Amino acid sequence: MLEHLFVKNFALVEDLTIDFSDNFNVLTGETGAGKSIIIDALALLLGGRAQTEFIRSGTEKAVLEGTFFIPNSPFVWELLHEMGIEDEDSTLVLSREISLNGRNVCRLNGRVFTLGQYQQLGLALVDLHGQHAHQTLLQGDKHLDLLDKFGGLAHQQLKQEVKEKYERYLVIKKELEELRASEKERLQKIDYLNFQSEEIKQAKIKLGELEELTKEVQILVHAEKISENLYLAYQQLFGEEKGVAAYDLLSKALDNLHELKELDSSLKNLAAQLEPALYLIEETALQIREYREEIDYSPTRLEQSENRLHFLKDLCKKYGPSIEDVLLHAQKVETELQKWHSSSERLEQLQGEVKKYLEEYETTAKTLSQKRKKLAETLEIKVIAQLVELAMPDIRFAIKFLSSEPSAQGLEQVEFLISPNPGEPLLPVAKIASGGELSRIMLALKTIMAETDGIGTLVFDEIDAGIGGKAVQKVAEKLERISKSQQVICVTHSPLVAAIADRHLLLEKKVEKGRTRTIIQLLDEEERVEELARMLGGENPSADLKKHASKILKRK
Repeated sequence: MLEHLFVKNFALVEDLTIDFSDNFNVLTGETGAGKSIIIDALALLLGGRAQTEFIRSGTEKAVLEGTFFIPNSPFVWELLHEMGIEDEDSTLVLSREISLNGRNVCRLNGRVFTLGQYQQLGLALVDLHGQHAHQTLLQGDKHLDLLDKFGGLAHQQLKQEVKEKYERYLVIKKELEELRASEKERLQKIDYLNFQSEEIKQAKIKLGELEELTKEVQILVHAEKISENLYLAYQQLFGEEKGVAAYDLLSKALDNLHELKELDSSLKNLAAQLEPALYLIEETALQIREYREEIDYSPTRLEQSENRLHFLKDLCKKYGPSIEDVLLHAQKVETELQKWHSSSERLEQLQGEVKKYLEEYETTAKTLSQKRKKLAETLEIKVIAQLVELAMPDIRFAIKFLSSEPSAQGLEQVEFLISPNPGEPLLPVAKIASGGELSRIMLALKTIMAETDGIGTLVFDEIDAGIGGKAVQKVAEKLERISKSQQVICVTHSPLVAAIADRHLLLEKKVEKGRTRTIIQLLDEEERVEELARMLGGENPSADLKKHASKILKRK
């Protein structure tokens, strides 16, 4: 339960500390005094949306801090343990800072946490019923949530399981639909890849082939010139015409040197130096002749080689730039083909998975539907009992189940029906309930759900709006009864509600040094009488009003 609330630089509040009773607390004050500001501050403290407009004019940041006493609530302590907060102390401090620079800090016992974690804990500590929260009853799509909140932990886990199975089903279904939609593209892609694969396979490419063909074509194109030049070179080196070929001339030169070495031994070395050249010429001439004889002068061969060369170059332009790149591309094509072929298998697999996951979802959702119907029967009885206590003795309340398309919520929607008066048919709450009736129905639901969710603090902002006479007295008594087991904080304009509270806090606006600020005061008995008299009759209440105020206060 909330023990202390500290608010600084929030809207009209400059610096405010509120101490709350464990039981029934009311906040009153004239219109515009700042009662709603306190509710806004509490909502923000519990993880509500931060807006820089909340920051008091002329300041840089707003600071909110709440000190809570945590009773033996397994759900709350489980959350705290998950967040790494041990139960060394039953006191928990929530603090929130919002700055003009957009910085938003959430702390639990001084440690910074994410807003998501912080909000989850805030929802477990306090149930805040805002000024217009009863209008949730006007929104039929919210009724299912209200019903589910009545369920315990096992029901919430079942609801979460339905949601998870539906979401898993949707993911698989989406993948299947996308795969079906791309079936035409898949087939086109397979045809295209098959063409590329076959084109490269049929080419029967060998590494180094392009270079070899380039050289071969070069030779074949110039075969005549090469042959002619080789013939001339052979003749010049080793021709048959005596005395003309280099071999013959060199042989004569050696003969001459050999004749001279008999006359001068020093010339012997000259002949030895020249002799290897004779063998070299002979060997070279032989190679020239062999090379010339091997040249293929066939135009057909040239055409074949040129065609093959052009074909390989075209492949390189498509898949290259080199032959190695073409072969690497062929490997990639095969890999991609396997992937596209496997997508056909995936299509069949997905069809089976979609059916399987849908069946699993429907089975779990049907179980949830059964639980909801039993829950609805119990809730109907409890709501009627609560509304009878709230001066609606002839009320009939029912929960109607409506079939709907499968969703994360399950297989149905529900709608709350009432018949406020005898003889009237059950009709949707949204169509026939008055503002006062909506407030009482919501109070009844809050009262019932508080018993199941174990939340320690209930906050009501003008729950008595639109209610008067005997009904408001019943509301006051109901709030008092709730406060015996849970802390109640209530903003009210009703003197009957205010009179029955354990602690009465008055909010007022003060203007000091040209600035307006909201202050709060804990009222003693005499001051409470003054405030109740004001609530009964406005400013400057008469002695009779004060006497009446004293009477309703003492009746408490």
